[in-house]
Amino acid sequence: MTAFVSNLAPHIQVLLEVKHALGLPYDQSERHLRRFDALCARDYPGQSTLTRDMAISWAAARPGEHVNGQIRRITPVRQLAKHMCSVGVTAYVIPSGIPGRQIHYTPHMFSHEQLRALFDAADQIQASPWGGQRQLIIPTIFRMIYCLGLRPGEAKKLHRNDVDLTWGTVSIRESKGHKDRIVFMAPDLHEYCRSYDAAISTYHPDRTAFFPNEWGRLSSPATLNCWFHELLNDASPAIVTSNGLPLRPYDLRHAHVIENINRWVLAGRDPEALVAYLSLHLGHSNTEDTWYYFHLAADFHPDLRGLANTDVENALPEASNALR
Repeated sequence: MTAFVSNLAPHIQVLLEVKHALGLPYDQSERHLRRFDALCARDYPGQSTLTRDMAISWAAARPGEHVNGQIRRITPVRQLAKHMCSVGVTAYVIPSGIPGRQIHYTPHMFSHEQLRALFDAADQIQASPWGGQRQLIIPTIFRMIYCLGLRPGEAKKLHRNDVDLTWGTVSIRESKGHKDRIVFMAPDLHEYCRSYDAAISTYHPDRTAFFPNEWGRLSSPATLNCWFHELLNDASPAIVTSNGLPLRPYDLRHAHVIENINRWVLAGRDPEALVAYLSLHLGHSNTEDTWYYFHLAADFHPDLRGLANTDVENALPEASNALR
């Protein structure tokens, strides 16, 4: 990977080493720091301290930028400044009030009809004239996200040897918090992935990535988002939200979890007996993050509250609004 080029490079590198030593992947933050490093080298050459002008130039809102994206971009630079101050180097720390409060995202719960329309659209995707085998990858990667409840980044980063097509298991390595786990494919998904692997291997026989780009390497996060919104537009009817917020590939993970909880509770299963299992399946670091989905299930499936005259909502502990 390209080395850092500004005079802040040594401090950025040490910060990354500290974050990785703490078990944090820090991938997105590293990308932001690389762009900040390039800005510093271009606009502030020779500057060895992190000045207010440098920080504010980076923190300024960009045209069309969502406040949550701005927060994600500012946070690692703020952390860099705090790190520099901790070792006695002058650095301006962007105040915590900039850019404002994070907007909590309300997940979209797909109806069965919307899911069918989405995957029908995926199955109609045509090959790209610019290379790559999107007509094979798109139907498979979004089915894996939904059927296994994967984080989109987990699906995108799968290597070929992470997917055991003999036993039907998927190994998720170095995910959020550097946690590894194994998830199991249902027979129909297992067979679908076997067919996909045979087809994609004719184009990329020696690939490392399970979902390769045109050069056989991992695709970018932006590519996955573009594909998803293409499917939303191609679905008949087009899938939109009532609150006007854009849908995300992550919503398929939410849909997987809510649908499973709904099915379990309707079958008379005890939520408290399932939360530890579900937490492991989703790769959560603690069960408090998992309880959040039980609250969502009660919100999106009101019939759960009335099962056997039991108020499911009262059986659940309080949960945070953080989406995991």
